[in-house]
Amino acid sequence: HAKAAIKDVVTTLEPGTLEGAFATELVEEFAAIERLAAAGKALCAQRVAKSGAWRRHGDRSPARWMARTTGTSVGHALGVLETAESIGELPATETALRSGELSQVQAQEIVSAAAVSPASEPGLLAAAKTETVSELKEHCAKIKAAASSDELDRYEAIRVRRRLRHFRDPDGAWHLDALLTPDAGAVVMAALEPYTERVFQAARAQGRRESHQAYAADALVELAEHTRACDDQPTSCTPKAMVQVVVDHRALLRGSLEDGESCEVPGIGPIPVATARAWATDAYLSALLTDGSDIKAVCHLGRTIPSRLRTAIEMRDRTCVVPGCDVGRHLEIDHIKPVTVGGPTRLDNLARLCRWHHYLKTHRGYRLSGGPGSWCFEHPGEAHPGRPPDTETGPGSARSP
Repeated sequence: HAKAAIKDVVTTLEPGTLEGAFATELVEEFAAIERLAAAGKALCAQRVAKSGAWRRHGDRSPARWMARTTGTSVGHALGVLETAESIGELPATETALRSGELSQVQAQEIVSAAAVSPASEPGLLAAAKTETVSELKEHCAKIKAAASSDELDRYEAIRVRRRLRHFRDPDGAWHLDALLTPDAGAVVMAALEPYTERVFQAARAQGRRESHQAYAADALVELAEHTRACDDQPTSCTPKAMVQVVVDHRALLRGSLEDGESCEVPGIGPIPVATARAWATDAYLSALLTDGSDIKAVCHLGRTIPSRLRTAIEMRDRTCVVPGCDVGRHLEIDHIKPVTVGGPTRLDNLARLCRWHHYLKTHRGYRLSGGPGSWCFEHPGEAHPGRPPDTETGPGSARSP
């Protein structure tokens, strides 16, 4: 009966005849109904998943069954099912979801954070009443980061799930979907931002007004076209990318976080301190150094390698310098002694590493020493890990960051 009643209301609805205040009330009522419907849908879908009833329809997984049945994406359906599975361990959150106080998105964020920090549940439920979804997501991300005993293990868990995929929908539109580590996402967004601004200014000059998302899509295409035209040769017309990091000064010097300290990219989320230190050697990094809650300094930690020095390194290190590694593509220039601890930008302190070995040095504690003909790459008390199983360098290969 409820479904029929709602259908009758929507079928006969004439938005143009409504007073603004009454239309506002209706939106709030429909939103409340939507939250309750989402809760019921999630709880029932969990039962379908557990019972195996989804197999009767020939679907490959519960998430695919739910996506097809509800007209959503597999990723969204998977999030709903995972939330419904875990919410039973959080009675207060389950009650809020069942009563329509939380949307499915809010519940999913709270469950993900409270699962690793149960004590945060009451505060998150209170925050959900006043914070926007984006603010709540950032709030939950910080809680999850603080609850992790090892920031590098957390980073690694994200890194191994990295992906980039694309597909065309039935209308022929091309979709791009990516899952990256926070630092990789920050680099992508920093590279895209100046192009987005350029597209925005051009649109304004032409009298066009579209959404920021539309300008960002145009900027991505422009970035790709510019990169292809340059053929990997930097040009003076390339917009400068800037990555901003807020990090405690002592943590940056120490190389790790302690209680009460943070290291994050605004709008992206927490990143390992090791990543911020590595960025100082190969990216133009704007760092806001803090001492607790007070701003200590603002500095640019990036070090631009002069073209002549870069050429000398490329000629000297034709492949990754790690003994036994012959990767010669997508090499990255590394400061053997990091800039953040006084390492100079000169030939005897620079070496080219493949992405895998650069990752190990930056995030897993490996050390590079020696020089041409006598390079040594090791981790204290640990054997050299060798190459990962995904060593292909061709298009679409799953490489390290």
